[in-house]
Amino acid sequence: MTTGAARPNPQGTFNVSNVTLTETIILHGLQANIQGSYRYAVNNISYSTPDTPLKLADYYVNGSGVYRLGEFPIHSVNDEAAYGVSVVDATHKGWHEIIFQNDLSSMDSWHLDGYGFYVVGFGDGEWTMGSRDSYNLYDPVVRSTVQVYPGGWTAVYVFLDNPGMWNLRSQHLKRWYLGQEVYIRVHDDDPNPAKENPPPENLLLCGEFGEPVAPGSAPEPHPGW
Repeated sequence: MTTGAARPNPQGTFNVSNVTLTETIILHGLQANIQGSYRYAVNNISYSTPDTPLKLADYYVNGSGVYRLGEFPIHSVNDEAAYGVSVVDATHKGWHEIIFQNDLSSMDSWHLDGYGFYVVGFGDGEWTMGSRDSYNLYDPVVRSTVQVYPGGWTAVYVFLDNPGMWNLRSQHLKRWYLGQEVYIRVHDDDPNPAKENPPPENLLLCGEFGEPVAPGSAPEPHPGW
């Protein structure tokens, strides 16, 4: 009965009224038609899995040739739907406000790997800056999965202190499979293994990395780069 419930806490775990937001990320979950294919998308980008795992690309070449930092739109919806490798470059140890906007006619559900977030608000229609007036910042519940009503929005706060490449997706398997997902890149330059362990020596490589390479050294250029 008490798990995840608001309760008095000397660390103020459930009170986020005094945090300073680093960034706001607005994610529209919607349907898309891409080259005649029925897809789901986030901000009109339908996720397409690359041949090279994102974490390998991030570790060795900062994503070069696999994805581009800063390319994914976090405040707008692209005019035309397209396939893409959706990576959001987030700030390590920053408070982020994530707005899930449901442009569909049925209930949606979003899940974030690696974190619990604070569910601070929800409402009908389009989220605006004025929607923050309805937030509950004093005792929000903590979840890793949250629902979004049809034609509505849900807002969460999350403190990204755990380095890694974390999947943020629709929990509807059909929508997830058909492209409604992004990855949150939380990077820390500090090599301290207490924060993030380095890859094991027997790491299996694939995609652009057929042989071991030193971190930061680019592989041979791919014909499509």
